[in-house]
Amino acid sequence: MEKEGYLFEMQRLLMEMESLADKYDVRDNVMSLIVTGVLEETPFGENKLKALYSYNLNSRDELEEIIDFVHNTYEEPKDTDDDQDLETFLRDFGISLN
Repeated sequence: MEKEGYLFEMQRLLMEMESLADKYDVRDNVMSLIVTGVLEETPFGENKLKALYSYNLNSRDELEEIIDFVHNTYEEPKDTDDDQDLETFLRDFGISLN
């Protein structure tokens, strides 16, 4: 039930965001792509995405532009393990392995 609650709440927020663009009369000047969802495991052990999405794009060129933006700004999640590799550990002390 938590996943469904999350999706319902996100749907409400998504609708609120879209109405905000109308409130400020900027919908024609806003370019957005919003996707959120939760993964659920199927009986076959595969992940299935239950997603909400909203696009405010006027052309395929705008879609490509926003996809390029995501590619260029995405950073791999940092490893949150307490164990650091040797290079990272030594770099913290100003020592390089190169």
